[in-house]
Amino acid sequence: MRRSLLGVSVVGVALGLATITAACRTDEGREMRPPPPSATTAPTTAGSGAGTAPVSGDASGTSADDGGLTLSLPFKEKMGRRYSCDGAGLAPQISWLDVPAGTQQLALVVRDPDAGGFVHWVVASLDPATGSFLPDAPGGPFVEAVNSAGEVGWAPACPPPGDGAHRYEFTLYAIAEPFEIAADSPAVDAIEAIEA
Repeated sequence: MRRSLLGVSVVGVALGLATITAACRTDEGREMRPPPPSATTAPTTAGSGAGTAPVSGDASGTSADDGGLTLSLPFKEKMGRRYSCDGAGLAPQISWLDVPAGTQQLALVVRDPDAGGFVHWVVASLDPATGSFLPDAPGGPFVEAVNSAGEVGWAPACPPPGDGAHRYEFTLYAIAEPFEIAADSPAVDAIEAIEA
């Protein structure tokens, strides 16, 4: 039986989608070099909204809104070093608003389309009523799958040296029927279950 996803977006199944860019530096520079114009996609909207809680001193946040569910991130068009292998490698906090009625749970998938669809993060069983997810918070009824780097949880942004900026797609799914994935599920299996 096919699980029903609530709402429709540009890609047909994802309700909240934001594309962010990041580049890693090999020097100790404080600023990320700007990505080439062809490597960026502007978010649908930007700014902080109710429920957005940046992970410390980052700017006001990024949102993607398809007319329903809104996904907010603690950075704007570029992911900072704190989320990369050049920095602390932290997983970003996500926030959401306007969850469609009937949503049983949310799931998040983060991919790098510039690295052959490398999966940086899959999180399922997010409670839609909480409004946000802070990955380092203790407990919580969520499950993280094994990413493309072979680890459970967030794989920090880490484009190879000389590769330039990469895009990171954050896709938030509102799922109408309960389902479970195991914490040791490979990313491709977890995504297949989410999108089934």
